[in-house]
Amino acid sequence: MAIGFALGLVGAILMFVGDMLLYFTPGRYDMDGTLRPYMEIMRDVPARRVFAGGAFGPVAVLPYVLGFLALPALATTEIGAVAVTTAALLLAFALSCGGAYHAQYVFLSIISKAGHDDLYDQVSGNIMALSKLALLPLYGGMIVLAVAVVAGQTTLPPWFAVLTPAVTMFLNFIWMRAPQPARCVLFGGWNNLMFVILFAALLTWAIVAGA
Repeated sequence: MAIGFALGLVGAILMFVGDMLLYFTPGRYDMDGTLRPYMEIMRDVPARRVFAGGAFGPVAVLPYVLGFLALPALATTEIGAVAVTTAALLLAFALSCGGAYHAQYVFLSIISKAGHDDLYDQVSGNIMALSKLALLPLYGGMIVLAVAVVAGQTTLPPWFAVLTPAVTMFLNFIWMRAPQPARCVLFGGWNNLMFVILFAALLTWAIVAGA
């Protein structure tokens, strides 16, 4: 179990590093709900850094998924097993989609550097389609996992639910108001940082419990 959670932690860290390679900036970071601000940032990011950042997404998927597939071992009842397995599969699917659209951010950089901003709608449309495909499984998996923990269907104590993404995702409302460059790191990378918190907490618990 601990090995699975360690792999999940590696996956979350890799995807976060990919985020930062793609669009970290100490300068202006004002999001408007579209991908256009990211395209503007990546216009000035060195090409090799962008390509590396895009590659980190698909590379992170395998350890990420293996981390989620370790979650069912936490279940203590049949209902818990069904719930946690469902959550694990939903999250694995969502993050697999995440790795796919993560890699496609590279194309935003390519068209901006080439002066083909007219292609923005086509590129962003494809990225957003993958993002929407992942959205419901992501939220569904996070909620089911948190409910299973609170309901005592796992070996984790109920309070552990506060460390799950269903709760920690709300910190993004704070991070979006943080000063730069902290806003880019926390708000821009929170989708993966909240899983860093989850897997780090699960790994710590597994080590202490000897699981």
